[in-house]
Amino acid sequence: MNERIFAAAAARFPLRERDIGAFAHIRGRGMTFEVKAYEAPGAGSLCLMEMRAMAGLMNMETAVFSPTGLDGPLFSMDAISAMGRDTLLLELYDTTLSHPDYAALEEIRARYAALPGYDPGEHWYDSMRLAVSDYKRGRRAFGAYDPCVRDFAQRYFALLAAGARCDETEKKKQNAVFVDGLIQNGGPAVDQFRKMLGGEAAADFLHKVMFRT
Repeated sequence: MNERIFAAAAARFPLRERDIGAFAHIRGRGMTFEVKAYEAPGAGSLCLMEMRAMAGLMNMETAVFSPTGLDGPLFSMDAISAMGRDTLLLELYDTTLSHPDYAALEEIRARYAALPGYDPGEHWYDSMRLAVSDYKRGRRAFGAYDPCVRDFAQRYFALLAAGARCDETEKKKQNAVFVDGLIQNGGPAVDQFRKMLGGEAAADFLHKVMFRT
């Protein structure tokens, strides 16, 4: 799925890979993370991760685009395959300064409404999560999810590219509110990074690599 996100971003913005040092390969507790990070000058940053665990029985792809020069919401995609069950999370978080309208993504949700979904439950960040976020779950369903991810990402980056420019310093502060919330409240991925890297290094990874605040 990450290649769909990369292609959609690259179609709108030039992407320049960043050197993230030791964070490019994170291993521990039976898991391996391969991480790549890209700068989209004047727009934001893209982080792509692939995780393998349980001797290959669990795999996850994660993509995060953090807008900084353009006033759009933070984009996050997780595609998780475990024991034959596939889960897709397409999420937007309101880290914007002027609250632009991304309702056009609702058409993408409607287009793939027939794919089985699920309730993600309640979380601390619910007030920041936009209603156009979408959640899918099924047995060996990644083939069906692929066009959904493609269309959602293409629409998101098209809307972002057409959006208003903003003050990067102020926008990064808004992104940091979300990241600090992750660090303070925890979560499955954050908790694992904390165990693998230690608290300070995990916070550095989230702020400097994954979300680029």
